[in-house]
Amino acid sequence: MRHAVFFLALIIVTSVSDLRGQSAVDVKRPEQAAREHKFVEHQEEKKAQATNLEIRGATAFKEEELRSVLKEEIATIHDFGLTAARADDAAFFLELFYRKHGYAKVDVHYSIESGSRLVLNVTEGPQAILGTINFVGNNHVSAEKLFEYAVGPTRERYSRLQKDLPFVATDIQEGADLLHRYYVGEGYLEAAVDAPQFHFSADGARVDVTIPVHEGRQFFFGDLIFRGNPVYDPATLRGQMVDLLSQPYTDRRVDDISRRLQAYYKARGYYAVKVEATGEPEASVAGHVPVVVVISPGPVYKFGEVNVTGLRRLRPSYVHNRFASLQGKTYSPDVLDEKFRELMRTGLFNVLQINPQPEGGNYLRLDIAAEEAKAKEFGVSVGYGSYEGGIIGFSFADRDLFGYGRPLITSIEISERGYKGEILWDDPHFLESDVELKIRLAALTFDFDGYSKFEIGDRIEFSHSFTKQYKVGLFASQRHVEIISADIDDDLLGNMNYFISSVGLFHFGRPPVPVTSSRLEKPCSSSAPAPV
Repeated sequence: MRHAVFFLALIIVTSVSDLRGQSAVDVKRPEQAAREHKFVEHQEEKKAQATNLEIRGATAFKEEELRSVLKEEIATIHDFGLTAARADDAAFFLELFYRKHGYAKVDVHYSIESGSRLVLNVTEGPQAILGTINFVGNNHVSAEKLFEYAVGPTRERYSRLQKDLPFVATDIQEGADLLHRYYVGEGYLEAAVDAPQFHFSADGARVDVTIPVHEGRQFFFGDLIFRGNPVYDPATLRGQMVDLLSQPYTDRRVDDISRRLQAYYKARGYYAVKVEATGEPEASVAGHVPVVVVISPGPVYKFGEVNVTGLRRLRPSYVHNRFASLQGKTYSPDVLDEKFRELMRTGLFNVLQINPQPEGGNYLRLDIAAEEAKAKEFGVSVGYGSYEGGIIGFSFADRDLFGYGRPLITSIEISERGYKGEILWDDPHFLESDVELKIRLAALTFDFDGYSKFEIGDRIEFSHSFTKQYKVGLFASQRHVEIISADIDDDLLGNMNYFISSVGLFHFGRPPVPVTSSRLEKPCSSSAPAPV
């Protein structure tokens, strides 16, 4: 009877909680958008196969495949009717498809028969294979390196194991543009890549390509000239970008200088810092470009008050308390980011935006816009064990019990040999501190071979994380164990009703793997414990 009361308490705790779903902003998930897109494609595919269309002269591809390629254009004709403009679009995209597969001389034209029948007439011509690519003027970069860029747009559509690639003129032209960007990214600021020259074989089945390259000089970073009010000495600032300055000069890396210095200053409280880095290639000496960096640090800011909007069930004090330790301290984006991650790990929020706003006295007010996640979860599990037999389990969790942001988790598991239940209360911020409190109540009744056991107990833990990787804690637990029936002789069975108490220390690394623990365990009876 006493263990039945415990499970009744479990049911009561579950039933008094509000099981109604919480309303939230309807945000379309990526998987939902993907399903909708797939459905639209499926509908277009069906229309493409059913529309009154004939493709004549196509031998390289099956008509079903070509209809699939034109599914969007055909679906438009199916829904809105056949017109000359829509027929011309279909012919254009079919010709584009052929050219993407190496049919450089393909010709597609359309005709409309009986007012509603579209006929696409295809003259395929030979499929052209890409031959050799000759680079002229590449004195510092190998042809093998340039070849990978030139054929990159075509190669991404085919396996690397395929030796012969189809000739696609637009791909080669795009590859030439990639060559130019590669040269600029390697510091060749004056590099130029001429338009590719195509050389068709007599039968049109092979195309060789010539790409003229004008490399010019390669530029590197020269002196860094700091102006404005740098606050820190030049050597310290240069130390934040040593890896950048050792690479060839590019405009992108000049922008990276500004970003790195801004991050350096903001990490030290200069929230409103402005950094503008400007390269001066025209003033370069022996290929080394000086860079002028103008710095306006502004004042050092501190964390101020917190303003929270968007909460429905969670009490605003929960969010305020998480940021209370920051007030009056020097602003740091890294600290703010860690607080953000800490809040998101609770599972209480779908969306959380933190926007610092400068206020008087060089303080930053934190405007926090939140969208709460659904706090309640109900689960059912079914399984089978070779010893336990059939198993069914129920669980209920409320991550935001009574709006305080503390989770309560209950679970019940029933098998052919018994049942067990558990209630777990987790307070990650005990008395609004950095100490975590966990209280666990559990009970079980289980039929072992030869005897049946009832057990009820609790465990209390206090823990504190000193660093991101290290947590220490103290726990205390007690269990009451009772043998409620047995087929074993009393002399062999031992004490059938006893208590066990335990106290111990533990510490964890993260991810939480216990590396050591110590425990003091004291049974309240001197008799031998029951078999387990």
